[in-house]
Amino acid sequence: MPPMLDDDAPDRKYWTAYDHFMVEREARAMRRDYAYKLLGAWWRAVTSAAVRFAPQDRSKARTAAPLGAPQRPN
Repeated sequence: MPPMLDDDAPDRKYWTAYDHFMVEREARAMRRDYAYKLLGAWWRAVTSAAVRFAPQDRSKARTAAPLGAPQRPN
């Protein structure tokens, strides 16, 4: 039994190369949008975590010494 098609959907066997191109173009745009939103959500989570764990008094914040440098006593 053939799959039921929506009456408004075009028949794919009559699609042109341009139709296929535009469908792929729209799919790429949707994937790009999803990736950017995912990256933005990740970045917001990282920055909010950094703000939560940052010391409130900046005078108590320690700076990182270069590798191999002697450590300064606190």
